[in-house]
Amino acid sequence: MRTSKIAVDREARAQTTVKQLLRKAGKRSLHGQVFTAVPHGRETDANREFAPDRDSGAIVWFLIALPIFMVAHALCVKIGAI
Repeated sequence: MRTSKIAVDREARAQTTVKQLLRKAGKRSLHGQVFTAVPHGRETDANREFAPDRDSGAIVWFLIALPIFMVAHALCVKIGAI
């Protein structure tokens, strides 16, 4: 009989603790500024990823590096390294 009363008390304390933590979390998010998860910086323009000048240099690097990689791969296959 005594163990069940202790279990009920623990459960009641756990529920009140959870409720208090949820209230605190709710109050904290209402007053604070909400930031979006943007790696390596803060988001200033939501449509920036669709901008025409987003990473034009990346295309140039890709077009230069791809033929170099293909030639290096062909050489490695020819000498039997791969």
